[in-house]
This record gives sequence, structure tokens and C-alpha cells, in this order.
Amino acid sequence: MHTPRLQGRLREMARAIAEDPEPIVARIGRTLIDNDRDYAALSATVKQDVRDFLAFSAGVWFRTILEGDAPTEAELRVLGDTARRRVHQGVSLTSLLRAVRLGSRELWSTLLEVAKDDAEARDELVLVFSTYLLDYFDDLAERIASAYLDEQFQHARWRDALRYELTSVIFSFPDDDAAFHKAASALGLDPSAPRVCLALDVVMPQVLPSHVEGELDRTLLAISRCIGIPADDLVRSLYRERLVIWLPLTRGDSVLAADNLVQRQATELANAVNCVRRVGIGLMNQGARGWSTSMDEAFRALDQGPRLAPQRRVFAFSDMVLNESVLRSGNALRYLDAMVERLSHEVELLTTLAVFFDSGQHRKHASEQLGIHPNTLNYRLGRIEEILGGSLDDAAWMSRLHVALTLRRASERDPPV
Repeated sequence: MHTPRLQGRLREMARAIAEDPEPIVARIGRTLIDNDRDYAALSATVKQDVRDFLAFSAGVWFRTILEGDAPTEAELRVLGDTARRRVHQGVSLTSLLRAVRLGSRELWSTLLEVAKDDAEARDELVLVFSTYLLDYFDDLAERIASAYLDEQFQHARWRDALRYELTSVIFSFPDDDAAFHKAASALGLDPSAPRVCLALDVVMPQVLPSHVEGELDRTLLAISRCIGIPADDLVRSLYRERLVIWLPLTRGDSVLAADNLVQRQATELANAVNCVRRVGIGLMNQGARGWSTSMDEAFRALDQGPRLAPQRRVFAFSDMVLNESVLRSGNALRYLDAMVERLSHEVELLTTLAVFFDSGQHRKHASEQLGIHPNTLNYRLGRIEEILGGSLDDAAWMSRLHVALTLRRASERDPPV
């Protein structure tokens, strides 16, 4: 790229600006903050860094047109280093390139303003330097984008390595608190903050193995946008052919409040993200062992849930926590199994009981679902009370019966394909 050298009056005007660049630097800085959210949201320290770079860039620009020389290698290195720094300062590439465009516009506008009353200077600016300005800033934008994307790629690889280290601890060494704290802290995560695990059955496109990570990143980004949590705050992995994601929760929230919130979020993402088939939700927990436990719960919810409610797509471990407790006690399990076993010889009674519970114990709804007369339903319910020696008005007895029936249904039905 040929670098023209300013002549005559235009040279004097440009030199005057170069000797006192503060007004043009301040003008570009105001324009950036007024027109770009990323720059407006920067901390005072980073804004000062941006201001220093604007002063440096203006100095390079005026030096090139006053001396007729291209930017030096040292100057270009500063340019690349700054672009890389913006990755870690939270400035998007879109905002960074917008800054180049706005800066070039303000420099051009400033030169036009000082040359507007001088025909010779104005002609030189328009006829000679307009093309160079476009070429100069186009080259600048390409170099900035290249350095930014390179740093972004390196940063992503570094984060991927740390994320793999973190999830390896959770999967294989959940009692290694030191390794967990080290990896989580390196990722900028609070190791002691509560999280909850989602296990997702997802439909992934047929891609080369080398492209799987990219597809998972795209899915995570879609989920992030859906539930309103930054992607960097989510921890994801592919485990046993399921996408596993740990969501951050607010410290101090109760397990109940957290579960209600996450169930709403899971329902939203199941409806909004096309590749998500079903979602299992664990309970809130913390630390390596807590993350591992929440993941196990999410997997159990996803394994057992479709057997109990095949029409649903979101399954919470909290819905089956009582069943899980019973399964850990052999005596309790035998007792409950015996309750249902006594009804197994009259299949219509088991069906009636299942529909009765599914209808929220509303007799009218249940009889309509079964297609029988309400009196027939009452007769069947009476037979159940007679055979089992209980009462539908006894809440504790009904609770035991519901758990017993749920466990029987879970053991007999296969999850839908």
C-alpha cells in the first residue's frame, strides 16, 4: 500500500492537529462510548487503556501522512497486542471493528473541518488522501480482526483444557477438593458456589468427530441465550452420550426455590432449543462431590422420568425423591410392593388406581378418563379399600399407596424411544 505524503497547507493543518491530539482523541472516545454498549460498560481502568490506544493510533496515523511512511513493525505489534487484550477485557470483535470505523470517520471529519475553507487543501484531501484513508483503515481492521480471533481461539483452547480438567475431577475423583478448587478458580468460577446439574438427551447432527465440540458449543450458546445465563458461567461436558450442564445458582437460595427456578428454565430451553429432546434435573449442591451427586440425580431423573410420564420432556429428581428414599430400604420396598401385589389379580383395579392418581384424585375426571360411570368408579375404589384394608380418606395411607404404584409402574414400563 502506497503511503502519500501531505503537502502545502494541508500538511500544516495536519501537523497542528498532531501536535495537540487531545481534542481529536477525546472526540473519538466520546463517540465510542455514545455509540457502543461494550465500550460504555467498561471499567474506568479499561477506558483509560482505550484512551491511551486512541492517542497512540492517532499519532501513528498522523505520522504516516506527514512523513509518507507506512506503520512500523513495532507499531503494528502494539496494534496486535491491543486487539488481543480486548478479548480479555470483554470487548466483542463487532465493537472493536466499530471502533475502527468510528475512529476513521472522526479523523476524516476533523481534517475536512480544518480544510473546508481552503480549496487547495480540500482538493488534496478528497482527491489524494480519501482513497489512502479507506485502504489504511481497511488494512488496520484486517490486522485487528486477525489478532483478536487468534487470541480468542487460543483462549478457547485454554478454557477447554481447564474445563476438561474440572469435569474429569467430577466424573472420576469427586473427593479431590484441591484439584476441583484449582480448576474451577482457573476458569474464573467460585468453587464454593451452589450449582445444579442438567442432563440432556440431545439430537446432534452427523458431523466428523473433530466437529463435535463445535456443535456442543453452539448448543450451549443457544441454551445460554434461552435461560439468560452467560455461556462462560455454564460448565458443560458430554458424558454417557448426554450433554451435561452445571448451572450457577444464587448463594443463599433454598433447595426448593432453586428447584422451582431450574424447572422453569429447563422447560423453556426444552421448548426453545430444537435439538433438546428431554431434560433431567438434579438437586442444588456444591463442591466436587456435590456437583457429582447432582449429576447422578439428573441422570436418574432422565432414566426414570419417561417411564412414569412419557408425555413429558422435563423430569426433576425432586419429583421422585421419595421413591429414591424407599428404594434404599429393602423392608420398605417389600412392604410397598406387597400393597400393589394384592391388587395385581384384578387388573382393572390397578388401572383405575393409576388413573385416579393421575387425575389428581378427582373422581369425575377419573371416571371420564376410564370411560366408566361414576358409580362404577366408586365401586372399584371401594374394592381397593376392602382388599388392602385402608381408607381413601387416610392421607398417610394414600401417600404410601401412591409411592407403591409409582414404583410398580416404573419397573414395568420402558422409556419411549
